[in-house]
Amino acid sequence: EYKTLVLRGDFDRANDILPSIPKEQYDSVAHFLESRGMLEEALDIATDSNYRFDLAVQLGRVDDAKAIALEVQSESKWKQLGELAISTGKLEMAEECLLHALDLSGLLLLYSSIGDAEGITKLASMAKEQGKNNVAFLCLFMLGKLEECLQLLIERQSHSRSSIDGEILSSEQSP
Repeated sequence: EYKTLVLRGDFDRANDILPSIPKEQYDSVAHFLESRGMLEEALDIATDSNYRFDLAVQLGRVDDAKAIALEVQSESKWKQLGELAISTGKLEMAEECLLHALDLSGLLLLYSSIGDAEGITKLASMAKEQGKNNVAFLCLFMLGKLEECLQLLIERQSHSRSSIDGEILSSEQSP
């Protein structure tokens, strides 16, 4: 009956009978509303956090999406929200989201775009700790820290060489 009322455009009566629909059917109703292009209404009644997040992102409602991301705590949701925040000019929120997502490449893009040398310095340390040497190298290079770039390459080379030497040694000792 709810769907029929929505199809007829009788939204007042549809809203009147909405409370009589079991809560476990709200997501189904929300999908119906979404299919009719009624995203705001779908977001209002959807109960599944992942679905609500997707609707909030589609609507560009970054604050609502952030609140849901805090509930869900998913790296992919944080990354998606970070990209949305960048596209809407909410750079502080973008940084927070990309940090939650551990999206080092996204942070590099953000910090380099806004010329945040302090952020790039912190990112270089974070990238080194996580073994993301490519990001660490780019950060150090952008900061003009050529000695540290060279040291990073030397460490990486010696690590690669020692692992290769170990493989050669173990293959020579095998019968």
